[in-house]
Amino acid sequence: MRLNGYNMTSRVADTMDSPDDEAAEGPGTGQPQTGAVGSSAALEELARTRAELRRAREDLDVFSQLTAGYWWLAERVAHDPSQGYAIRAWTTRSFTRTTGHDRDYVEGLARAADVHPDDADAFARTVDALMRGSADGGRDQAVHEFRLFGRDGSIMWVRQRLDGRGEGLGRRIYASGELITERKRTEDALGHVEARFLSLVEHAPNVIVTIDLEGTILFVNRQVPVDGREPWELIGSSVFELAGGQSRADLENAIAEIVARKGAHEFALRGIVSSTDDSDPRWYEVQGAPVIRGGAVVAITMILTDVTERRVAEIALRRSESRWRFLWENVPDRITELDADARIVVTNRSVDGRRPEELYGSDVFEHLGIEGAVALRRAMELSIRTKEPASYEIGVPASEPGDRDRWWSQRVVPYVEGDTRGFLLIGTDISDRKTAEQERANLEAQLRQQQKLESIGTLASGVAHEINNPIQSIMNYADLVRMRAEPGGAVADFAGEIVAETERVATIVRNLLAFARQEKEHHSPARICDIVESTLTLMRAVLRRDHILLRLDVPEELPRIKCRSQQIQQVFMNLFANARDALNARYPEYDDEKWMAIEARVIERDGEQWVSTTVEDHGAGISPDVIGRIFDPFFTTKGRDEGTGLGLSVSHGIVREHRGELEVESSLGQGTRFHIHLRVDNGWGFESV
Repeated sequence: MRLNGYNMTSRVADTMDSPDDEAAEGPGTGQPQTGAVGSSAALEELARTRAELRRAREDLDVFSQLTAGYWWLAERVAHDPSQGYAIRAWTTRSFTRTTGHDRDYVEGLARAADVHPDDADAFARTVDALMRGSADGGRDQAVHEFRLFGRDGSIMWVRQRLDGRGEGLGRRIYASGELITERKRTEDALGHVEARFLSLVEHAPNVIVTIDLEGTILFVNRQVPVDGREPWELIGSSVFELAGGQSRADLENAIAEIVARKGAHEFALRGIVSSTDDSDPRWYEVQGAPVIRGGAVVAITMILTDVTERRVAEIALRRSESRWRFLWENVPDRITELDADARIVVTNRSVDGRRPEELYGSDVFEHLGIEGAVALRRAMELSIRTKEPASYEIGVPASEPGDRDRWWSQRVVPYVEGDTRGFLLIGTDISDRKTAEQERANLEAQLRQQQKLESIGTLASGVAHEINNPIQSIMNYADLVRMRAEPGGAVADFAGEIVAETERVATIVRNLLAFARQEKEHHSPARICDIVESTLTLMRAVLRRDHILLRLDVPEELPRIKCRSQQIQQVFMNLFANARDALNARYPEYDDEKWMAIEARVIERDGEQWVSTTVEDHGAGISPDVIGRIFDPFFTTKGRDEGTGLGLSVSHGIVREHRGELEVESSLGQGTRFHIHLRVDNGWGFESV
């Protein structure tokens, strides 16, 4: 069947009300023309027919995609553009049956005739925009809905689709319309339900947003906190702009999770920024759920609960807790809270290698010695009785080798809060204060000891002078007896022995006087062998009495050193005395291993000559825990009545003053070696005595 030059299927033709076919003959008589002129006209007619055929095929292709109750086609009047568009229309039988209108009505409809008055202006603007086209400021496609009147006066809804193609004189408009009255009635019925739903959504305390999978906002309620814009103005904008750039990644991940799971997903979001510059992004807890159609997620609805105030409070709480924890962990005192049963509630210090958290709930007395437990219990009882804090001090022995004993000042504070009772223990480390007090006491004892030594020195000087006089007399009388006695006789021998012994006594007295002198000594060249010998003169009798074997290797040919002999003698006296004490502690009686060795030799360092003297004993040795402190003032491993802790400290100072070095080697059970290294030339000039 031909319809206005179109070849249409019988199925389409049966459903349409169409105009009469137009003749394909040429103008005039309608008869075919002959001759050359006729041939030319025939060719033109053939070309025109082919062009119409192409347009018809194009029109058919377009119309085949439009399911509608009517169609109309508008194209410019080629021979007279001023006439605007020529319109042709078609209708389906169902459209005609329902509305009572035929194709003539549709042609008028294309010109906005018979459109409901409320929709006429919008209809005309839409059609005009399509006729102008995008090249002329219009558009090329449009879909709109409007109302028309049926022949019986009823109002019917139509959805019309417009498609513009070509430009200028070749501009063509394709339109199709379908009745949607029933759909509109359904929508109206649903509108009441939707209105109630929208009312709930609009007045919900939460922000509700629906987006497509690209993040485009499809719906948002009035709770969205955006100043200066109405919620409907956000429709079509990106939710990522609304959320703020800092939350884009979180939001993208949440969308991907919802799509992948096809289920609800909860997440946190910081965003929904305000347009005012002074507004900070807010915190939200978001519940996102997919909108599923045809088994696929097509959109996502999110319900956002504003938790900004709660988050701000949580952040403030965390910061406060962080500051409190910083103070709690760094305060120098040990603070412990106990409940009424003396169980540890919280503490800021570890005990016996156990972290504070491991102590919670344990009995505090489990971590104290007997003395500490008794002292704490008394303080707790006193604080309960007086309702006032109680304090006490207690010493705690070192728990690890190398550590020192600690002293603590404990303050026990009772507290009552409602039905809660307990104690707050505040322990302050006063070890430094106690050490200072002990050092002060040691210094006072040393001063008293020094005063005694000074008194003994004065007494020794007086006694020595008193001894010198009779010794000199005995020596003189012995010389007289020896001179008068028969040479080689027994009397002469006895007199010689008397002279030798009195000279030995005189030497001891002189050394004692030299050691007891308090005046400042000038430095002068001296031999190490002489200094060692003068020191041993004062100690040999004691060493023999204690059964201490002496191994002596101090050559006389060693070079002289520049020193203050009396001070170096004091160093040797301290070292010999310490060696004697160590040997007696290990061997109270005679033993073959009870020996002390003194050895001196010349060494070279950096081109300089030094005289190195080693004092070695085979005593018990010095513990590694204390060997680093033996030169400290007032440090001693002896009892208070046995030593002051100043001997090695003073000796170290004397050697250092001589630009020398005092070193120690020791191992438990292997004995001890002290090395005294003194420069032969320490840079001192000689002074006269």
